Amino acid sequence: MNNSEDDNRIQINDLLEEIKAELARARAKFPGDNVTMLALMEEVGELAKATFEEPRANVRKEAVQVAVMAMRVVLDGDATITQWRADKGLDALI
Repeated sequence: MNNSEDDNRIQINDLLEEIKAELARARAKFPGDNVTMLALMEEVGELAKATFEEPRANVRKEAVQVAVMAMRVVLDGDATITQWRADKGLDALI
């Protein structure tokens, strides 16, 4: 393995650790399964805004928050859309 592959692996591992830490913080601060889809969309908007108007560090922060909210949709679901999904014949998110 060359240095570039090692550097990439380190960067990925560092990012995953950052995402895991933010996921734990977000779940502690906002427990439960309500409005995760809405929160994800809000974070995507903040990422888009940061991409065009803010320094790279802020873009990274917003990108991590998007990743966290996407994970929460998978891990926690979103109770606010459970009935809507059921009415459409779809299963619950979790």
